[in-house]
Amino acid sequence: MFPPYLSPEDIARHPRFDDAVSNLIDGLANLYGDDRRLVRELSEYGRAVTFMLAICIAMAAEEDRPDTWLTVGRLAQLGALLGLGTERRIRRFVEEMRSDGYLIETPMPGDKRRHRLHPGPRMLEIDREWTVVFHAPLALMMPQEARYQAAISGDPNYHRLYRAASLKTLGLARDNMVEHLAVDSFMHQAGGSRVLAALMRAAQDNPGGWSEAGFYSMAAERSATTRAHVRGMIRAAAAAGYVEIADAPNSRVRATRLLVDDFRSWVAQGLSAIDLVSRFAENASVPMPEPS
Repeated sequence: MFPPYLSPEDIARHPRFDDAVSNLIDGLANLYGDDRRLVRELSEYGRAVTFMLAICIAMAAEEDRPDTWLTVGRLAQLGALLGLGTERRIRRFVEEMRSDGYLIETPMPGDKRRHRLHPGPRMLEIDREWTVVFHAPLALMMPQEARYQAAISGDPNYHRLYRAASLKTLGLARDNMVEHLAVDSFMHQAGGSRVLAALMRAAQDNPGGWSEAGFYSMAAERSATTRAHVRGMIRAAAAAGYVEIADAPNSRVRATRLLVDDFRSWVAQGLSAIDLVSRFAENASVPMPEPS
């Protein structure tokens, strides 16, 4: 049974929801700063969700229950609920994270052929950046909430409780992507969240919603990808009705009402889920449903 929490409708009706949307656009545009590799890789759904799910599993693990420990098998099992693909694909992501020093590997007691994985300090630091960005809109709307203040201050204890609770609400995360196909089409591509943020910022700030000239070059720089990659992403989005393009001579782009509305709905549903997980984190004794 869920504790009381803010529904997507509650979020969308809040008088500061527009400010919250703007805050999240800025957060997505600047998440991971100038680290081009992090921007490119953790702005893409598969790697980003594998990264975060690994932390969730590790935070929720029970020392006397090896079946709850972070392993490739456990990651693949729960990753299937989020559409992460095969165990082979998960293993490749894990190997990349281990090579980069994000994941630490230790032999299993009694079976040195199997390994338990642990998030390293840098991995946790990076994930706290994500936690700050996605709680900041809620802190803006409800500054009196101590939960949100703990999140945006980077409190390691809140982060641990929040990620452990996140593991129990995987269905909500899955549903938010499945139900927002326009947003999802960007999130599944390298650097996609930053390209989407650039489109949303233009839709809010510029007359008629058009981007400045040279959108492909600007978005490629911001997303740590290439102009050709961004052009392909935008042309696919145009074919789906998510953007309009004015190619010659200035390469200007604007989000359609379909994409803008889908993004706002995605924000409301996502912030609602964050509030629910935060409630679980606030009171870890509240029974939490198993992943569905």
